[in-house]
Amino acid sequence: MNVYFDTEFTKLPGSREGYPGLISIGCVSSEGYTFYAELSDTWNEEVYSEFVIKNVLPLLQGGEFRMKESKLAVRLKDWVEHLTDEEVIFRSDAPGVDWPWVEQLFTFYGCWPKNLRRRCGTIYFDEETQADRYQEGLEKFWQEHSKRRHHALFDAKSLLFAWRFAIKTDYALIEFVEKRELNAPIPKDMEAWELMVDVGKEKE
Repeated sequence: MNVYFDTEFTKLPGSREGYPGLISIGCVSSEGYTFYAELSDTWNEEVYSEFVIKNVLPLLQGGEFRMKESKLAVRLKDWVEHLTDEEVIFRSDAPGVDWPWVEQLFTFYGCWPKNLRRRCGTIYFDEETQADRYQEGLEKFWQEHSKRRHHALFDAKSLLFAWRFAIKTDYALIEFVEKRELNAPIPKDMEAWELMVDVGKEKE
């Protein structure tokens, strides 16, 4: 099972001033299950970058999502292990930046999930058209959720949405079939597909 994830942190690794700290992490599985947490003991206000102050901090939710790093390690481990008995692969659009936080978390606290691959997966496509549709999917997602950009969970959800968008070949036909199965009204511009779907069933 794939898990798309994103992290937010105080500043990029390698910055001259201060040591970067993890602020939040968001995960969404290919089946749609989500995990989100914010850290309370891994950073302080003195090491914020201007980008973080403007784009990340205003989106933090606090409350039940705010926890210490040790608690995050245990909770994320349990979440991963309860997803499936099969292997879980974390995937990121920036594995060189996001993955070290996860790797260090589980390694330091000695609680690596038994079903989690110890190497991060990327998001890639063999066909150029799918890669283009992936970018189109990202644009569509952020058109609707622009105010939540740089919230770790929404960033993770954008990856899953775009990936699904990229591998679907004909959304209009999918919409038609769903409407037909629900006995919903069929728009006039979809009526021509009635015969096509019926013929397809006859061949099965």
